[in-house]
Amino acid sequence: MSANPDPVLHAPSLGGLVQAIGSIASIVEHQRERIRLLDAVVDNFPGGISLFDEDLNMVLCNMRQRQMLDYPEELMANGYPSLEELFRFNARRGEYGPGDVEAIVARKMQLARKREPHVFERTRPNGAILEVRGMPIAGGGFVTIYLDVTEQRLAQATIAHMAHHDALTKLPNRMLFRDRLEQAVALAGRGAVMALHYLDVDGFKPVNDRLGHKAGDELLVAISERLLGTVRKHDTVARLGGDEFAIVQTGIREAKDAVSLASRVVKSIAAPFGIAGGTVSVGVSIGIAVAPSDGLDPDDLLRKADAAMYASKGSGRSRISFFQAARAA
Repeated sequence: MSANPDPVLHAPSLGGLVQAIGSIASIVEHQRERIRLLDAVVDNFPGGISLFDEDLNMVLCNMRQRQMLDYPEELMANGYPSLEELFRFNARRGEYGPGDVEAIVARKMQLARKREPHVFERTRPNGAILEVRGMPIAGGGFVTIYLDVTEQRLAQATIAHMAHHDALTKLPNRMLFRDRLEQAVALAGRGAVMALHYLDVDGFKPVNDRLGHKAGDELLVAISERLLGTVRKHDTVARLGGDEFAIVQTGIREAKDAVSLASRVVKSIAAPFGIAGGTVSVGVSIGIAVAPSDGLDPDDLLRKADAAMYASKGSGRSRISFFQAARAA
């Protein structure tokens, strides 16, 4: 019997091998196509993408992330850095703010090793605001995505500011004033003392009528600036409308502290203003209500301060009056 194998009998096995090779080639080509598609997605993603393996070594970082985070070419000249090396690089250049570099790196690595999903915002030293999203992946690694949300946050801040501030003077409007007043009254209910000053500009209408609305607006802005210069940082100056303003004064001990502020305001507003190429003079009448002695209801305090302001006007203008008090400072 011949020892040579029968080529006819083994032909199907050879055909199967060829078919298997063909299938493998097809799978390989399919995988290559998937890789090409993945590369296209990564390269064209509008944000930064970085991938780390189970040992927290970077294995992918798209060009957008390098640009967003100002990675220098030398950082990846010899291959991708580990996450620890990346943290250290960022800490040294002040990316995470002041502090001991190694302490910052240790703290961040401790969090990274937990491999927990996370979302937070980070403001870079250049003012850019980044939304950072990290997500663990199968195999022990994780992917991090960076999105630049600077314009979005600035737009939101602008809209919020417009909703709570007067368009002309940029002072808090009635909505924000009400919120600050309620906060101050709440503190007064727990033993603090606050004063509500209601201000009306004396002589504003003649200036507005004589020089026009543009000059009137210029005067209101100048008055606002002077008012801000008389108060402390934790006090609130608001424009209630027209030529009426209010001050929520907190952190005082007694009523005479309110008189001190109001006196500074009267003196400040009495100085001439340079308006529309000329000089104008106005005054201010002030009514004051104090909490808790005058009550702890914000609307009631506002009415009392308003009534005291009209008492000031009735007694000669550019005066200071407390609610239901015959005395004027």
